[in-house]
Amino acid sequence: MIHKLKNGHWPVFLLSSFSSIGNLFLPLVLVRLMTPDDVGIYKIFFLHVAAIPFIFLIGGPMHSVFYWVGKEEKDQLAYLNATFVITLSLSVLAFLVGYPLKEFVASHLDIPHQYVALLLLTGSLFSVNGHFTETSIALGKNIGSVFDTVSEILKAIGFIYIAWAYKNLSYILYFFAAFMGVKIFLIMYLNKTINNVGFKTDKEHIKKVFMYSLPMSISGLLGFFVDKVDMLLLSSYLDASSFAYYSLGCLVIPPLYLLEMSVQKVLIPSLSKAYTTQKWSDGSLAYRKAIKDISFLIIPSIFGLVTFAAAIVEILYTDQYLESIPFLQIFAFSYLLLMLPHDSVVRATGKTAWILKLYFIVTPISLIAAFFAANHFSARIVLIVTLIIKFIPKFYGLKISKELMHWNWNEMFPFKHLQLFTSISVVLSIISFLTRGLFVSDVHWFLISGSLFALIYLVLANKLGSKGKYLDV
Repeated sequence: MIHKLKNGHWPVFLLSSFSSIGNLFLPLVLVRLMTPDDVGIYKIFFLHVAAIPFIFLIGGPMHSVFYWVGKEEKDQLAYLNATFVITLSLSVLAFLVGYPLKEFVASHLDIPHQYVALLLLTGSLFSVNGHFTETSIALGKNIGSVFDTVSEILKAIGFIYIAWAYKNLSYILYFFAAFMGVKIFLIMYLNKTINNVGFKTDKEHIKKVFMYSLPMSISGLLGFFVDKVDMLLLSSYLDASSFAYYSLGCLVIPPLYLLEMSVQKVLIPSLSKAYTTQKWSDGSLAYRKAIKDISFLIIPSIFGLVTFAAAIVEILYTDQYLESIPFLQIFAFSYLLLMLPHDSVVRATGKTAWILKLYFIVTPISLIAAFFAANHFSARIVLIVTLIIKFIPKFYGLKISKELMHWNWNEMFPFKHLQLFTSISVVLSIISFLTRGLFVSDVHWFLISGSLFALIYLVLANKLGSKGKYLDV
């Protein structure tokens, strides 16, 4: 077991999980120290901070480092330097363009005017701050994950202390801006001393990085709208407190997302090598294993969230936020999306233009459907509609991956493991539901039955999954 955790994506996942735990606790503290209106403003602020790197296409060059590390050693550094130069340049451009428009931006967002400049600054710096981590991981250095973990934990501690000591949202946002500013100088130094990444490149390498990243960046922008269209629309349609109920119900469990990202970061180089050498079976083995590793935790998490939604909301956010329960039960099914690495193959093979073409079709469909639902139905219907649409690129991406890598469906999916994980989760959910009447409250029920659910699942899934009849990976 220890040997397994030292290899593959597990070091990245485990290190990143420490920081995610800190971020997971932030809403838990804020809902107890601030009003629902302040919590709603906080969620709207960080929703749009996350949007800025997509709007200005900043993230593509940074994430492309996983592709460029596979180039010949004599060119590798020039490509990595080019990703850093482009990322920094786009970040500066984003702030220079956005700042003169801050009054216009403020008039269209349901947040106080004084927060808009902070939003533009922190959103612009977001991708630059992640370049060192991504580059280090791509080069096989866990120091990137360590740095990210430490910085995220420090940020979380700062947020929690300010919320506890001052109960002032403004102080939290000013601290965040200062923290991001200090961090950017630190990552420049670390990138140079540890990864030897700086500004030394040339126009040819910049051009190649830009041309590779552009389709990925635009598809990332379109994908962001597909992923967050419900939030973006409802942040304008709902008042701050109602948006807080909705956004908190859409519970992001960082370790699950980090697991998917960690697996992808190891999977893409493996697929790239398999594609280059035309060793299709090696690629299918890596792909199948990735789905198995993700689904091992995703499947029971979905069943657990649906079964214990009421208790989870009460424990996390207090009974003041019980209106979040139905949103959590619906949103739980969005985690199925993490099990389908639909774009890993196209990113590994350099066929990123395909992603762009797909999202040019899906994005307007998503926007129209979400806008119609927001105007004619409840927030629950908006969530259901946007969730269904998110599966379109996933399924089509799987089809393209199958064709590019000359696979059949059985080679792509660990069907026996998926059946095993689902069966165990269904049985445990039914048993948990039937025992609800034995407890005085939902919270007691969750603490006892939920713990047994997790323990029994881990034992059975691990034991049965290692048996010969389930070795389809």
